[in-house]
Amino acid sequence: MRRLIIIVTFIVLLLSSFGQDSTKCFEFGSSLLTVNSFTQNTYFAQDRSQFEFLNGIFFRYTKKRFAFRASTSYSDNYSEFKPPITWIDAGSGSIHNKDFRIGIGGQFSFIKKGWFYLFNDLSYRYLFSTGEYSGGITGDHNTFKRRSNGFESLTGFGFKIHVFKKIYISPEFGYNISVKFVTARTISPFEGKQTKYSYFDLLANSILKLHLTFKIN
Repeated sequence: MRRLIIIVTFIVLLLSSFGQDSTKCFEFGSSLLTVNSFTQNTYFAQDRSQFEFLNGIFFRYTKKRFAFRASTSYSDNYSEFKPPITWIDAGSGSIHNKDFRIGIGGQFSFIKKGWFYLFNDLSYRYLFSTGEYSGGITGDHNTFKRRSNGFESLTGFGFKIHVFKKIYISPEFGYNISVKFVTARTISPFEGKQTKYSYFDLLANSILKLHLTFKIN
């Protein structure tokens, strides 16, 4: 019953948005929700949390069927990871991430009223992570620090829903490709040894976003 109410409410809001005038529109608001993963993975250290709430600023300028977008966000999150007991060669630990992103993008609507659109966002990302790792076959107990710089490309589709006067919500679903260069340092407290290394990291995942914006013109 609850799912049916949510679906009906979404359809009503979507239909009510058909009459909106999207010829020229400035919007400013926030990213209410970002879902970075649809399954909770606690087996490995994650570089971002599964859910992010009210962590971003979002701007959009629409002219006819085209729109320019800009956004910035910051996330400070902590998580623990622990593999199944059958993975004897894997370890457990925790990670603390400080994540900053800033980007621009564009969107295009095939529909004149602009309530359905395709978009692409390109973002710069800086990530600083600290944590600890223990276990595995060798029985390690290490702390680590990682700094990474990279870029992300999020491509997908969205709905611009006019909910009240100058207020809009925009649910979006997209596929994100992340490329970053990582420099890391591992410290073994017992051995007093430090190991420095660097590597490239390429990740891809589906992302769901929900923006809340206010028309300011």
